[in-house]
Amino acid sequence: MAWQKKAQFVTVSQAMQKLEKYCAYQERSQKQVHEKCRSLGLTEAETSEVMLHLLQNDFLNESRFAFAYVRGKSKIKNWGSQKIRQGLMLAGVSDSLVNQALGQLTQQDTDNHLEKWAHKKLRSLGYSFSEVEQVISGNKDIPFEHKQKIKQFLFGKGYRVEAQLAALNFLKN
Repeated sequence: MAWQKKAQFVTVSQAMQKLEKYCAYQERSQKQVHEKCRSLGLTEAETSEVMLHLLQNDFLNESRFAFAYVRGKSKIKNWGSQKIRQGLMLAGVSDSLVNQALGQLTQQDTDNHLEKWAHKKLRSLGYSFSEVEQVISGNKDIPFEHKQKIKQFLFGKGYRVEAQLAALNFLKN
């Protein structure tokens, strides 16, 4: 796609200041900053100059972004690795960096998140707290349809079926 210069909203120095604040507020990917440059009306050459400035002054760091993204989405939103991977790919992060950042996820955290989400879904299916505990501990069986709904729900949260079955014994069968 060819770059076309839009109406100049800001000068390069103003854009640098704005983008320094933009990057200092939270970690950003290079793709996000590139899009912000375009929205400010910078040309390709001006964008390259600004990006270089941000990289040299450590306002922009793709590795730092990837690790922060994984930490945030895992710890705060309790997303699974597949959903986090998809988000990083959409942000333009390289495969090797995605794999490296996902390496910080622990199996214990994944199992805890799976159990939390399964608990929530069972409650939404009409099970009482005591029934949920019985189901998760394996003392009570649930209909196949409910197991499928839970699996689909967890898949939507970014958890592979293999991880679900490994962590939640009641989903087997």
